[in-house]
Amino acid sequence: MSEGAFHSGFVTLVGRPNTGKSTLANALVGKKVAAVTPHPQTTRTHLLGVVNVTASSSHPAGQIVLVDTPGVHRGRGHLSREMLRSVRAGLEGRDLSLLLADVTRAFGAEDQMALDLLRMPGAPPVFLVLNKVDLLPQREALLPQVAAWKERFAFAEVIPISALRKENLDRLVEQMLAYLPPGPVYFPPEQTTDQPEKFLIAEVIREQAMLLTREEVPHTLAVLIEGDQRRQRATGPLRVLQAAIYCERPGQKSILIGRGGEMIRKIGTAARQQLEASLGTAIFLELHVLVRESWRENPRFVAGLDFRRG
Repeated sequence: MSEGAFHSGFVTLVGRPNTGKSTLANALVGKKVAAVTPHPQTTRTHLLGVVNVTASSSHPAGQIVLVDTPGVHRGRGHLSREMLRSVRAGLEGRDLSLLLADVTRAFGAEDQMALDLLRMPGAPPVFLVLNKVDLLPQREALLPQVAAWKERFAFAEVIPISALRKENLDRLVEQMLAYLPPGPVYFPPEQTTDQPEKFLIAEVIREQAMLLTREEVPHTLAVLIEGDQRRQRATGPLRVLQAAIYCERPGQKSILIGRGGEMIRKIGTAARQQLEASLGTAIFLELHVLVRESWRENPRFVAGLDFRRG
């Protein structure tokens, strides 16, 4: 590491579903840039999160551009194939990779898939980031896990963390900067992501719908913003948003709407509160639910959900 130089680069987060990649990205950025739910496959395309780091006695100033990718899994269908394509795209041009592992789950086929994706000729260094250590009854339980992982891959560093509790993130940032080269400022200080605001709004709505509905609904949810208007009232500005929540079956639509519209009101209230906090303005949110059978197998519809392609 060059002392005193500004260090910057792209760091890709890879791992099986639900290892905490998006939670880590949000924690490091200091602002929500990715939806987080307990459901697998919440992240459907790779997203950038910008971490601006001021210099200290232990590290130089720098900018870490995190690339949060979908969970690596063996799913079938067009949407799953597109998610895997997005993981591969997120690995292009990286300076460093973080393989996230959930210490509460045994090594599995999806972990092996993630390792295989990282085994490229001339690939940059890979950190093993052991997440959710706060859930271990004893930290000594990490030792055999670390030994087993090291037998599978030559990791540059092994760093235990809790993304949710923000434990050991300072050390992670320090080590990332140590491996990143001197480089430019890729994004202005006020920019935290590459996503258009419209996409972020849709992700907040989808996140709340996933959190509030039953297990059989989340995988089939998609959200598209259909209207965005700004109005001036005597009490101040108001932003009026119209959004469509898509599902695949009439039964799922009934769950999303709820008895007497109770569920859709809950989704709308939770999403509106988050959006008002992040956008800094009063929001009027109109939601409606549409059934689009097998949308996950429709290439054109799936492409429309990715802001880079839609």
